[in-house]
Amino acid sequence: MSESFTEISQIGEFGLIGRLNEIVQPYRDSFIVKGIGDDAAVYVPAEGKVQVVTTDALIEGVHFDLTFVSMRNLGWKAMVVNLSDLAAMLATPRYALITVAIPRKISVEMMENLYIGIKSACNEFNFSLIGGDTTTTFGNMAISVTMIGEANKDEIPYRSGAKIGDYICVTGTLGLSYAGLKILLREKKKFMEAEDKQNFKPNFEPFLKAIEKHLRPIPRLDIAGKLKDLKVKVNSMIDISDGLSSDLKHICRQSGVGAEIYETSLPVDDLVKKIAKEEFNEDYLMYVLHGGEDYELLFTVSESELKKLNELYNDVKVIGRILDREQGIKLIKEDKSEIDIESGGWDHFKIKF
Repeated sequence: MSESFTEISQIGEFGLIGRLNEIVQPYRDSFIVKGIGDDAAVYVPAEGKVQVVTTDALIEGVHFDLTFVSMRNLGWKAMVVNLSDLAAMLATPRYALITVAIPRKISVEMMENLYIGIKSACNEFNFSLIGGDTTTTFGNMAISVTMIGEANKDEIPYRSGAKIGDYICVTGTLGLSYAGLKILLREKKKFMEAEDKQNFKPNFEPFLKAIEKHLRPIPRLDIAGKLKDLKVKVNSMIDISDGLSSDLKHICRQSGVGAEIYETSLPVDDLVKKIAKEEFNEDYLMYVLHGGEDYELLFTVSESELKKLNELYNDVKVIGRILDREQGIKLIKEDKSEIDIESGGWDHFKIKF
């Protein structure tokens, strides 16, 4: 049975806002003076903390495809891309605001599912949605999220803090999200070309781990918290949203350094290698180096801090060292040969669905 489709015009903007507010309230934060329902939200900053603010936009056709992205997963991911930025600043998420530009093809029920996804992220990562805006659009759907976190001023690692001799570390595994996206796009193409679309069945089952990584990523706030608990002095940090090559280059440029990373040390799930080789006849390193939206953390620490990471052995891997700027940014291959790493990661002005 198909899902109900109530046009937003049937209940109007204020009717829609009322329904969506019911989903994201009540608030659990005693610092909120006034949340949704007025011209602006009001909250009290925690004493002794600095505020950390980030924003991201998700545009249909550039960042997501409603052919294979559910509204609940879209709501979750809209939050996660911002939560990941806060994790990279060792900040605790507190509040979010969201603006959604809604085309006529989006129903009331779809918007409710979007906000159910948002609320699930609020519950999972303990922050509150305290405002935003809805508007109509004659183009594609667009979502903009602003998120506010709090941190200790002296604990925040910036991209510009990497030092020569630092060890380069990464959380989780790399390339899985891009592998999942490749599968989704391939199956969409098969569907579009199929004569009998009604009975078309996509081949997702062997690749669910990669697909889930792309559609429902997890921000590494867990590692950020552990780094603070272990009192690890992180010199520089960035989240891997555009790809390892691009994000490592951001750190190197802003810190005025070079880097080398080692192929044998890169954390790669076997499924990435399988998808790259068996499904697309491609080099898995392209996925690992240039694939975007892993939302893992890339950071550098001095040798004296490295031993503190022993407790995170299963979650954090050392993949290289920071070098002098003149040595460039390079990958040391398994056969000991060196190649310059060109920034070939996610580019919003080149890559389209």
